Amino acid sequence: LVLVPVAVVARLALNLFDGALARRTGRSHPRGAFYNEFGDRAADVIMLAPVAILPGAHAPTVWLGVVVALLASFTAVAAQAAGGSRSYRGILSKPGRMLLLSVFAVAVVVLGADAWAPFGPILLIGGCLTLIERTNLAVRELP
Repeated sequence: LVLVPVAVVARLALNLFDGALARRTGRSHPRGAFYNEFGDRAADVIMLAPVAILPGAHAPTVWLGVVVALLASFTAVAAQAAGGSRSYRGILSKPGRMLLLSVFAVAVVVLGADAWAPFGPILLIGGCLTLIERTNLAVRELP
């Protein structure tokens, strides 16, 4: 659990560096954008979904929270594919989700497994708010 924040920082840093490096060296490519989005969604599932099976966590809300987080990400990508802009906004955008995971991992070390209990509901509510914000932005922006 102590390594979770380290893994989160590594994930976010590598995600920033790969795109920046590709753009700076003129090597960005549509296939790279595809791999980036696929990798981001896979990393969300790999890092968030296991919480559902941990003692103290409420599995149904964690699973729903993961699904809603994926839908929020999909909405942003779909808006861009439809000719709009790619929104990174929302209370539980990728950095927000990773911060949430890190805070709870540390809390569990300090307080015990019961500290996972609010993780699912917070992930679900924050994901819903992010999904609503991104959907509203896309609907306003697209013809």
